[in-house]
This record gives sequence, structure tokens and C-alpha cells, in this order.
Amino acid sequence: MPPVSVRSYHQDDHDALVALYALAFPDDSPWNAPRRMITDKIAAQPDGLLVGLDDDGTLIASVKAGYDGHRGWINSLAVHPHHRGKGHGKVMMDHALALLNNMGAVKVNLQIRGGNTSLKKYYESLGFEEEPRISMGILTEKGRATIKE
Repeated sequence: MPPVSVRSYHQDDHDALVALYALAFPDDSPWNAPRRMITDKIAAQPDGLLVGLDDDGTLIASVKAGYDGHRGWINSLAVHPHHRGKGHGKVMMDHALALLNNMGAVKVNLQIRGGNTSLKKYYESLGFEEEPRISMGILTEKGRATIKE
């Protein structure tokens, strides 16, 4: 099987990417709704949304890469269930890491939901290591977070 072909997202990819995210992340939180994730990523850093196409041009994979001026972040690696186990995820990650390296990232981070041991093993197979960190978050609505008094 030929490797997946990777390129930046085009608006024509929208419906196929929404469908892929729905398959890949069926239990995601409402704030991670596929249409919103795509719209927000394109608005913030469009070059960081990569898609992978099979030899017929069908969208079968995607990954989001972000850069904060120092660190890179990987989010939402998705490979269509029928195309998993064929190295497409690694190809997507290679492209995302190359993009982040070219932007100047000195380190690349990603997060995995607690208990997702199979995904943890996958990322470890790519060279990622678990770090002693505490991940914290606050929900915002377009930058309007409220700090408790």
C-alpha cells in the first residue's frame, strides 16, 4: 500500500474531516465538536491542520500541530478505523513534527486522556515519553475565562 499523502487542509476537505473526527473521537466533549475544532484551528493557525489522503485522494487521516513560540503541541491525531495499523499515523506525526521543527519548536508536547493505555503505548513507540507533569485546564468561551474570586 502506498504511504498516505500529507498536505495542509483545504476548505474542500471540511465535510470529510468532520466525518473522520466523528469516527475517531466519538466520545469527545461538546467543546471539541468537529466543526468547531476545524473552524477554530483555521482561525488560529491554519498551517497546523494537516490531512492525509490515500492513493484515491480520500481523506483518511489528520493531525493538528500548534506552536506557541517555544513549544509545539500535537492534537487530534486521527486515522480512519479501516486504515489503522498501516503506518499512516506515523507519517502524519512525522509531518507534524517536521512542521513544528521548522517553526522553531524546541520541544513537542501532547496529552492523552487518563486510562488510554493503548494510545500511550502507540506514542511511546514513536519516541514520546511520559513526563511528571500535572495537566490543568479551564473552559473558556472564546477567551472569556472567569477566574474564581
